[in-house]
Amino acid sequence: MRFRWALAALLPGVFLPREALAEVHVYGTEIKGQPVQVALFGFASPRLAVQEHDDRPQVQFAPNPAFTMFRSRLGVAGRLSNRAELRFEIEMGKDFTQGMDAYVEGSPLVDPMATVSIRFGQFRVPFSRQNLIPSGSFQLPDPAYWVTPKYVVDRDIGAMVIGRFWNERIKLSAGVWNGNEPGRGQTINTDGSFLWAGRLEVSPFGAPPNHEGDIREDLERKRPAIVAGGGAMWNTQEDKHYDRLYIGGDIGVWWQGASIYGEIYRRTDKPNCVAAGDKGTPCAQGVVPPAPITAEGWNIQLGYFPHLPWIHEHIEIVGRVQRFDPYVEVKQPGADAGERELDQSNPTWGYMGYQVGLNVFPLDWGHNLKVQASYEIRNELKKCLAGQAGNACTGFINNNLFLLQGTVGF
Repeated sequence: MRFRWALAALLPGVFLPREALAEVHVYGTEIKGQPVQVALFGFASPRLAVQEHDDRPQVQFAPNPAFTMFRSRLGVAGRLSNRAELRFEIEMGKDFTQGMDAYVEGSPLVDPMATVSIRFGQFRVPFSRQNLIPSGSFQLPDPAYWVTPKYVVDRDIGAMVIGRFWNERIKLSAGVWNGNEPGRGQTINTDGSFLWAGRLEVSPFGAPPNHEGDIREDLERKRPAIVAGGGAMWNTQEDKHYDRLYIGGDIGVWWQGASIYGEIYRRTDKPNCVAAGDKGTPCAQGVVPPAPITAEGWNIQLGYFPHLPWIHEHIEIVGRVQRFDPYVEVKQPGADAGERELDQSNPTWGYMGYQVGLNVFPLDWGHNLKVQASYEIRNELKKCLAGQAGNACTGFINNNLFLLQGTVGF
């Protein structure tokens, strides 16, 4: 048995290209002629958030400027040739350590034209590209409004089959998970139903970058990369008496230092029982059928490295426009009972957001060493002040947001 500590642990920027810097190989050996590798990875993203105050008596929204540890991840991956992988990842930047990924994956069929893998454990559910790429590789400090555990099942415990075909030009993922409601925990299945999900990706020029922004090497930037994907999730929330369906699609393009990403999102909650006397499956005694709820959103974001000396490798200008309405059926203030209301910085009335930002990559380490600054103009979609009326009341809270965030990873 041979032991090999990788020098890349000391000099990662020398051994890895900037867009692929994501792991440090710390151990390698062979088992019956098959290579075995163990790698560490992680990153930390401290941030400063400054949000605008609204001192009107009807609002009194005055968050304090604050430093936070937005994310702090550490993980280990073990691989047996190209046939098996074991992966763990934890989040250490919150009030308590939280397990993120913990899964095993085996590949009974490995071929450039067709590779089939089976994954078991806790991992990302295949829905939304922004939910699937590493969270340290976002083009802006935050993803789209709905790419959070509140509005998508980002990770869950289950099993999934992954098919990669034609040199990864086509990728198909499908599986089943416990389907716990986001935020309720993932250690057990909280009801008798499961979450079913699937996603199809098509990349005509080969496997796309696993990050946002065109931070590829100069020669790679000359080759366009395109990926279009679509997916769906379905689950029954037995304790809330409705069936929930998620549908989404996204597209990403990278070329010559420019990138564009677009995504649409829709979630519908439909009651799975009816009141006594109505046509359909009757609700249990004492249960009131819930109201149908529809959530919709879209996001478009752009990035560009200006073609100037040094700048074209180290500075990216980014922008985003997005809209999210988590309760389409509510047409005006006062129509919601309020049980879905969150804090003022993320109300469920929905947002229209306009964001600009600047990313600085000091070295050729890509997303693993960067500083991001962004400013966002946020308009609420429905809330109105006293004396206002109509369905288009916007700007209820002056909550524009400035973020300054740094990321260091390996």
